[in-house]
Parts: sequence; C-alpha cells; structure tokens
Amino acid sequence: MNIQRHAGIALIALGLASSTSLSAQTSDPRIGHWALHREPRSVGMHLTYADLGDGRFRLTLFPHYMPVDQQIVEAKCDGGTYPYLSGTGTPTGNTFSCRATGPRSFEYLRTQADQKVWATSAGVETVSEDGNTLTWVIVHKDTNGGTVEELSMHFARRDDETPR
Repeated sequence: MNIQRHAGIALIALGLASSTSLSAQTSDPRIGHWALHREPRSVGMHLTYADLGDGRFRLTLFPHYMPVDQQIVEAKCDGGTYPYLSGTGTPTGNTFSCRATGPRSFEYLRTQADQKVWATSAGVETVSEDGNTLTWVIVHKDTNGGTVEELSMHFARRDDETPR
C-alpha cells in the first residue's frame, strides 16, 4: 500500500512538472499581433508573433503587405541563427537570432543581406507588465561596426486585427 501511495504522489508530481513545462513553453508574451504606435514619420508598421509550439515562433514583419514584401522567420530564442524568408517562401539572405533574458525580455541580432544602410540590427524586445506594449530598443551598425542609428519603437497589442 505504501509503494502505491508513493507511486501516486510521484505521478502527480510528474504531471504537475509536465504541465508547468508546457505552460513555460507557450508563455512567450510576444505572441499576438502588434502595431507601431503612431508617431511622426510612422509608416504604421505591423508585426505578428505566432506560437508554433515547442518554444518556437513565427515572426512576420509587415503582415499587411503583399507576400513578396513580408519578412518571415521561424525561430526559437535559443541563440541559434535562423533564415528570413519572404511571404512567398523565397530566402531573403537576412538572418535572426535571439535569446530570452527574462520572462518578458529578449535580446536579438538580425543580419541584413542588403547592407547599403546597415549590416546588423541588435536590440532588446520587452513586453510591458500588462502585456499591451512591446518595446524594441535597436542599434543598427554598418559593416565596420559603426553605429548608423539608435531607435526605440513602441508597438500596441492589436490581437483584434487579423493580417490578410
């Protein structure tokens, strides 16, 4: 009887650990649709993070644009390097890498194939505590490592909008 009781407790603990692990895998606060706060010079950038399971996500930049003008990457914030594709599936030559630095913050590095303006974009993405604002703090650098520009972009959660 004692062995059955311990086995039952172990199974309950294993079940709790499994559900905690699963919820941790799907708790990326960036999942959803975001729109750039309207500011001077804003072109109304939109982006979407979709949960692909197992800690993976799909980031679509410009989901409202024609597929050929979209930038899509399927990645995991594990420090690996992942290729961007256009919305038509054509490789763009751009790459993406990220890692989680906290429950609502992520560091990323994007390399740009067309290095006319900048070669790399490094930054931090942070989701506000209430989950309604995504902030990107970005540094664009040229091929020599010189800073081209520094940006701070703020996106509002717009899960009520569906990209085409």
